[in-house]
Amino acid sequence: MIKLICFLKRNKALTTAQFHDHWRNVHGPLFANSPELQKYITRYEQNPRLEADYRRDAKLSNHADQGHDGVTVIWYQSMEAFQAMTSDPYYQKHVVPDEDYLLDRDSQAWIIAGKEDTIVNKPNARTEAKAKLLCMLRRNANLEHDHFHKHWLEHHGGLFQDVENLNKDIMAYDQNHRLPLDYKIGADRQYDGVTEQWFESIDRFVQSLSEPEQKTMVEPDVAYMLDPAGTHFIMSDLPRVIIG
Repeated sequence: MIKLICFLKRNKALTTAQFHDHWRNVHGPLFANSPELQKYITRYEQNPRLEADYRRDAKLSNHADQGHDGVTVIWYQSMEAFQAMTSDPYYQKHVVPDEDYLLDRDSQAWIIAGKEDTIVNKPNARTEAKAKLLCMLRRNANLEHDHFHKHWLEHHGGLFQDVENLNKDIMAYDQNHRLPLDYKIGADRQYDGVTEQWFESIDRFVQSLSEPEQKTMVEPDVAYMLDPAGTHFIMSDLPRVIIG
């Protein structure tokens, strides 16, 4: 099983409302109503950015459209299934033109990952949460792939398992590690993984950042592990399941 995880930024000609309406009501059904594409896909979900999270962009720049607008996650049985879908005539005829209308392709950030590593998984978290953090990561350039992935999983993930003040606010936490094969076929894409964390609310997420261990333990580890210029995150609603 593999997962395509893609951070999407809307076409600059579209408003946020136009993007989200089209993504949900036009683009999603291109997959949901297509037997041609469903034969390749195990699961397809859309993670739409929360309206409250857009306010963060306005604080950071003069433009309210700097960040990403949503995250697509699509599961396939194999890399071959993914490649077959993208070359399928239906996909080329219907999906590609719609993506050209919907997206700013130059601003997409995506990886292909394997099965997620679950760090935290509290009862009913993935159905009762009201906010979900999705964060695309780029490793510190001084770290080799293997070292980064081992450190992220065992040390960084371990902080949220073992330190009570870091664990208590997170309902669930998955790490999606980029596949070695994807590094070979997509060497121009400089990303290494995607974090998914579920919270009771966006306010609870913000509250979690004020824990003292964030300053003393998490921030130094992030500085060691990541390239901050290559880290992108959104807070989304719970995913819309299109297929699966």
